[in-house]
Amino acid sequence: MEAYLFTFFGKFIGSIVGGATGLGGMMISLPILSLGMPASTAVLVSCLSGAVSCMQLAWLYRRYVVWDDMKLLWLACIPGCIFGAFTLKVVSVALLQIMISIMIFCFILLQLFSRHAQWKLGDSLGWTLAAGFTGGFAHASVSVVGVPLGVFVLLKRWDRDRARATLCMFFVFSGWMTLVSQWMAGLYEFDLLKLAAVGLVGSLVGQPVGFWIGRHLNQKVFVRFVLLFLSCAAIVLFYKGIR
Repeated sequence: MEAYLFTFFGKFIGSIVGGATGLGGMMISLPILSLGMPASTAVLVSCLSGAVSCMQLAWLYRRYVVWDDMKLLWLACIPGCIFGAFTLKVVSVALLQIMISIMIFCFILLQLFSRHAQWKLGDSLGWTLAAGFTGGFAHASVSVVGVPLGVFVLLKRWDRDRARATLCMFFVFSGWMTLVSQWMAGLYEFDLLKLAAVGLVGSLVGQPVGFWIGRHLNQKVFVRFVLLFLSCAAIVLFYKGIR
């Protein structure tokens, strides 16, 4: 019973954050889920419920999606995932985590202290494909799909609705790719499905609340949250890489 309570409230709280900003939901919910189950189980439960609940969030933000960009991001995500999985065979996960965390730290410092902080990515096919590729690569190698896309939407200077719509739609695609690969690897058992169902209920209740809150967020608050998310992700990756 304890595991079910932590699953529901963890996904509920995480989904409020994810619904409001488009990212960070799993980072919030995983520590709460881990209070009631092993960390490896928490990851699988979160992936399973998240792949389904992301579809609801994507539906809520659907009117803000620019489909030309979205198709390119999805297309580039596939080879990125393949390359990320291959890289794991020749490069240690720890080294990848340290390298990605350092790049994130550099980006954050530039955003906070540099006179180039307002530099904007142009409407380029190459940049969009690069973002999708790096998102797939990071997802397959160190499971931080939100980091490259978070950097991308900040540099594009998109308004918060378009940015959140892009993030949510990308997570639907990458989430189902992960789910299929984990299912084929035989990682899911019946008890996990029951926990995931409870987590799904928490997500489906929390995301509309987060969506409503997000409608009242101004652009500056949204940008600050994305920078905070990237900072936390960099710290976690660096810690995992050196321990």
